[in-house]
Amino acid sequence: MTEPRIIPPPPTYPPTVGAAKPAPEPRIIVVTPEQPKPPKPKLLNARRIAYNTTAAAVALAPVFGGYSLATALGIALHDCRTQASLPGAWALAGGLLAATLYVDRTRSGWIARLLLATAVIGALLSLPFLDGLLYVITGVHR
Repeated sequence: MTEPRIIPPPPTYPPTVGAAKPAPEPRIIVVTPEQPKPPKPKLLNARRIAYNTTAAAVALAPVFGGYSLATALGIALHDCRTQASLPGAWALAGGLLAATLYVDRTRSGWIARLLLATAVIGALLSLPFLDGLLYVITGVHR
């Protein structure tokens, strides 16, 4: 140990150990509450009768060469029912109805309501609901 050791220089700030610190100044924090958001309207709210009726009317309007959005969905479900199977058509209609209901509940807009009306009307017009109800209740096919 013949070489000299490097010692760091003393600190440039005054020591605080044992020294009396002044008390910190009190701080006043003002918090303003958020304004409550207005509640979203329910699915079929009575105040929005015209809103729902126009969505259903546009879903049934023959704008695509005599076909409407609901008829296009009805044709797709009918083709699935006749070429594949009835449970497949029910699954397709149920999945589409669930997806459009989710979109309608998460996004507030007329287009989302139009898609929901299209899914409901297209499924009602093309699937045999009474036969399905009969099968669910009794287990008997027609």
